[in-house]
Amino acid sequence: MSENFVPTNIIVTGGCGFIGGNFVHYVVNNHSEVHVTVLDKLTYAGNPENIAGLLSDRMELVVGDICDTGLLDKLVPGHDAIEHVRAH
Repeated sequence: MSENFVPTNIIVTGGCGFIGGNFVHYVVNNHSEVHVTVLDKLTYAGNPENIAGLLSDRMELVVGDICDTGLLDKLVPGHDAIEHVRAH
């Protein structure tokens, strides 16, 4: 018997980039049970306009660096999954 993993709270790193933004839109628009936390440093590839217009009760933007362990210690608990799509 197999069980399907169905997350309800996810973090998307690089969610303000082109690919990340499209992924965030897809999740918010197609999976009403999922809340998305976008973690983005907003450097050259990140633009908050890529996630503009999404419902704030389904998505939030946290401006920060994935190398900031203090931030991650606060942010990660309570989330089911992390989708890592940040620019390299």
